[in-house]
Amino acid sequence: MAVLPPNVVSINGRPTEDAPDDLTRLKGIAVDQIDTALVITDTSGRILYVNERFRTLIGYSLPELDGRTLADLCRRHSDSCQHLEDLLTQVHLKGRQSGELLIHDRDGHPMWVAFSAAAVTDAHHRRRLIATLSDITYTKLHDTLQRKVLDALLQDTPLRETLSLLCQEVEHLVQDVRMSVLRVEGDTLSPLAAPGLPDWYNTALEGAAIGPVAGSCGTAAWRGEPVMVNDMRTDPLWAPFQALAAPLGYTACWSTPVKDKGGKVIGTFAFYSAKPFVLNTFVQSIVDICTQLCTLAFEKGAYQERIQYLAHHDALTGLPNRGFFQARLTEEAHRATRQKTQLALHLIDLDRFKEVNDTLGHMVGDEVLVTVAETLRRLAAPGDVLARLGGDEFVVLQVGVSDRAQAEACADRLVTGIRADLADQFGRNGPDVGASLGFALYPSEGPSLDHLTRHADMALYQAKTDGRNRWRAFNADMADALIRRRRLESDLRDALAHGQCGLSLVYQPQFCLNLNRIIGYEALVRWAHPELGNIPPCDFIPVAEESGLITALGQWILSRALDMAATWPAHLTLAVNLSPVQIFEGDLTRYVQHELLRTGVRPQRLELEVTEGVLIENTERALHVLRQLKGLGVRIAMDDFGTGFSSLSYLQTFPFDLIKIDRSFIDGLTPSPDRKVHKHGIPAEAIVRAVIGLAHAIRVPVIAEGVETQAQLEQLRDMGADAVQGYLIGRPRAHRLDEAELVERTARQA
Repeated sequence: MAVLPPNVVSINGRPTEDAPDDLTRLKGIAVDQIDTALVITDTSGRILYVNERFRTLIGYSLPELDGRTLADLCRRHSDSCQHLEDLLTQVHLKGRQSGELLIHDRDGHPMWVAFSAAAVTDAHHRRRLIATLSDITYTKLHDTLQRKVLDALLQDTPLRETLSLLCQEVEHLVQDVRMSVLRVEGDTLSPLAAPGLPDWYNTALEGAAIGPVAGSCGTAAWRGEPVMVNDMRTDPLWAPFQALAAPLGYTACWSTPVKDKGGKVIGTFAFYSAKPFVLNTFVQSIVDICTQLCTLAFEKGAYQERIQYLAHHDALTGLPNRGFFQARLTEEAHRATRQKTQLALHLIDLDRFKEVNDTLGHMVGDEVLVTVAETLRRLAAPGDVLARLGGDEFVVLQVGVSDRAQAEACADRLVTGIRADLADQFGRNGPDVGASLGFALYPSEGPSLDHLTRHADMALYQAKTDGRNRWRAFNADMADALIRRRRLESDLRDALAHGQCGLSLVYQPQFCLNLNRIIGYEALVRWAHPELGNIPPCDFIPVAEESGLITALGQWILSRALDMAATWPAHLTLAVNLSPVQIFEGDLTRYVQHELLRTGVRPQRLELEVTEGVLIENTERALHVLRQLKGLGVRIAMDDFGTGFSSLSYLQTFPFDLIKIDRSFIDGLTPSPDRKVHKHGIPAEAIVRAVIGLAHAIRVPVIAEGVETQAQLEQLRDMGADAVQGYLIGRPRAHRLDEAELVERTARQA
């Protein structure tokens, strides 16, 4: 082995007379002491001299290097050999060149080095190459692997594909090694990526339990620390899996746990090899880098899964949302067609849920929604699709339906179960919430999914119309009802736009029990349809509200009624009903003020009746409008008192001028063996007496609606009611009672 030629110069570059042998020895010592690997070769690349750092880096002794070339260090990688040849060519052409090389040490372990070479001439005018090598394995691996993995993550590549890419890159760098990545789910393992291992092996690992004796990966996940097994055939940790792993041909497995930021084990990655592992810088660098990249990929994967979950699920209940449900509905419809079965689409809407939010608060409302979701999960059959469509709307898609009876049984279970579970959770004094449900069958009752949804919605509407807390199945009559409803909307729109054709007002008298005389009238709208005949208000008022016509209709009613009231004696009052929609659309206060000024009717004579639905819809907005109206001098009455969920609380919220007891309680006053009682078993008489007492305690007069018999009137008089209204006093008519009728009616009631 040659040594550095004795071309000796002083430190200032001039020749020196010091002994050449001493300087050569000192130079050799100095070169050996530097922390950079140095090698001198001839023009063919044959190694002539190496320093101590080079021998340490490569692992060869001086005798072993004798006769070797630089190309021998990278012979395992043809690409690297070609790159070395290109570098040396540039050195010969330019005098110097730098680059990066992948070489192997004496044990065959790969290593990335920064290679820098320069051409020199020795004392004998022979051309030599001096090169330095620096170990950049960790940096190179980190940059290479990180760049590729980060690129995949930035492109939102799925987790499995990203980890497969990492495995393939590592397998390319480390020969004869296969890599796998497993996810830890609870106490079990689930393969995510192992492109170099057979599918049957990965499938067999699905659901494998972690534990103290569970192979390399299961044990590493259990311990939370790396586990290296160099002989899987004899190591006790592999006893449960030896038969499974034997066909692989690998005998060593080194597994490292992957942990999240909190230190929780979320996965493992492992190297499989046919020979025992030897720890070195290169392998340890890969382990460190893979640990970081796997953690990053897992966190990004969890983030993506969370985003996907939130995009397709309701955050409060955890049920799928409308978008996800629509996709599943399409899938199940195709499946039902292939299998020649039916689907039942159950649309569910909670009854009186808005009242819960407004009176008990949104926290209680959220509890109700969560309870309903849990009920649906409990009652749904395997394969059924559940979703929260929004607000208090839910849906259950029942699959594999053979006949209508099966769908009816499901509908009954759902409605009954929701009611029962809410009662169990909140108790007797909890929110009075139930569920209405409508369903339709596919394809027998809905040839398309659009028809199916519309038909189920028709059935739901029918359930609500029939009294709520019940279910209804779609039938053809519902379609006819929808057609009629659409016609009513169209014709009502035309009537309002063309002189209110067929619309009229009637007036029902109100009788004061204290003064024994008529004190005012309530204006009631009627519609005589030119083809369909008389349409009840309970039919066309909801149509007006839902179609946006109620504001125009309400303005027409108020204007016509005030015109009529302007012709009455000044002591008679006028009562007009307000829809909740009127409160929130347009400027109601300004319109009322304008009409009062136009007709000259004193504000104190106008009485606007509202139900608690006005306050339930939007309490703050409603109170603001009602206060404005009251500020004009208009009287505000609480209509249908006692039929809602929270009438008492609204008496405290707003100073009503009058309370109207709903006719359903007055019907119960009729003496009979089966006298009506409230739904909780309280006699109607007790409720009416309590309402009158409560109203008088807060100095609010009470008027009872629906009085039809003299006995009812006398009972109300005895209870202290202030006024009554009903057929006994007078039926609604197009004009008020004349003076003679007034005298006769007053005498009779007195």
